Amino acid sequence: MEPDTQYNNKEVAADRLATASFAMGIISLVSILCCCPFIFSAIGIVLALLSKGAEKTLRPRAKTGLILSVAGLVVSLVLTVVTIAFPFVMYRTNPEFRKNLNEAMEKSLEQDEELFRQIYGDDAYEQMYEIFKSGEGPFSEGGSL
Repeated sequence: MEPDTQYNNKEVAADRLATASFAMGIISLVSILCCCPFIFSAIGIVLALLSKGAEKTLRPRAKTGLILSVAGLVVSLVLTVVTIAFPFVMYRTNPEFRKNLNEAMEKSLEQDEELFRQIYGDDAYEQMYEIFKSGEGPFSEGGSL
């Protein structure tokens, strides 16, 4: 294989990696609200760095792909943190939210209780209630499975 052909093959491979990184960066930004962009962002960052090869700088398309992938990663991390933190902050700071959440939980427990009674009968429900109330049973201290 001639040296020029080998160099040309490396250039083509680097261009393909740069283009793939660019595509992953775009996909990571587009997928922020519909699926897991972390995977696309990580792949885009790795492909951008791989396209560099032995060169000292990234290709323009690889730089763009790297920037888009990092932006997708940062935005998705911020949205994930906000999504997880929002209910906790609302519960601690908003009495109406706390009241509505507690009412919804109580309603759900009542529905679960009614479903349990329909499936297993009132006797089984009363027995389970007594076990939990007394603290006895297989999951209490000294209890055995």
